[in-house]
Amino acid sequence: MELLPAGIDKGKAIRVFLAEPPFQGRLPVFVGDDVSDEPAFAAVNALGGHSVKVGAGPTNARWRLAGVRAVRRWLADGDGRDPATGQEPL
Repeated sequence: MELLPAGIDKGKAIRVFLAEPPFQGRLPVFVGDDVSDEPAFAAVNALGGHSVKVGAGPTNARWRLAGVRAVRRWLADGDGRDPATGQEPL
């Protein structure tokens, strides 16, 4: 269960964080696994960041990883490659 204040979602929260120091001017990265993460994926995409859906299901995230183990591997690599294909970023 997730509790959110009225009138806000994860996408709006990301935009607020990125408007203030020390996050201002940074590239957002968001990894999520459920429908409540979709507004965050949209916000991160609009800001040119990295949005990663974990697991199955429809999504607006740019990339997808199979599960937690794959997320850990992607984060440990830390080279900015596409988590699904291993290709260099555009």
